[in-house]
Amino acid sequence: MGQDLDPRTVGVFLTAEAALLEARIRILQEAIDDVGTRIERSAERLRRLREQCPGESDRMPEELPTTVLLALPDPESRHQGPERSAPCPHR
Repeated sequence: MGQDLDPRTVGVFLTAEAALLEARIRILQEAIDDVGTRIERSAERLRRLREQCPGESDRMPEELPTTVLLALPDPESRHQGPERSAPCPHR
């Protein structure tokens, strides 16, 4: 069945495990802080962009600017696949 472990061995093992978990927590906290900083920077950039384009904030999110609409492909053209002149030799 189970082995009887020396209490000192168990103590050393648990201390090492605790140190490992604390190190992982520090790494995760640093990563979370980094993500938080990136979010704050992005939010600041978006705020500045909105200030530069004051009329854009009145538009509904589903409304795309005319320049974006002109860049989008025609909805009918996406259903047409490219024409092939010869079958693929690797099939």
